[in-house]
Amino acid sequence: DIVPEKIELLSTGRVPMYEPGLEEMLQRHVAGIEGSTGRLRFTTSWEEVGEFGDVHFVCVNTPQKHGEYACDMSYVDSAFDALAPHLTRPVLVVGKSTVPVGSAARLAARLAELAPVGAGAELAWNPEFLREGFAVQDTLHPDRIVVGV
Repeated sequence: DIVPEKIELLSTGRVPMYEPGLEEMLQRHVAGIEGSTGRLRFTTSWEEVGEFGDVHFVCVNTPQKHGEYACDMSYVDSAFDALAPHLTRPVLVVGKSTVPVGSAARLAARLAELAPVGAGAELAWNPEFLREGFAVQDTLHPDRIVVGV
């Protein structure tokens, strides 16, 4: 996330929204919490993200454009544009947002263009089908799995 207050809250194992089961799950895995696995960290630094991860999940809003039937891809585009310059070694970027057909091909080309590692930054798409208040349940027990590579 790009909102420092959310990152601070998540880093303490608390969630900024109502989502049953998520807080308990975070507290089991967030780095810095006594007794946690320490396998999960939060940051607002794109540089830190690029240096650390081998797999990057892009999970951002794709709201409907005002007065149109199309979705607003500006959040997705912005996240890719911010992440790509920090990808200096081979990585996998996984898009989770629900996007129109053809978006992955466009974003893969953009990623290869902007990332210093070029084609070493590979893209896959795995759209999420989550319901508010059921995100943990829907993630752990999906009724379908869709992957584009």
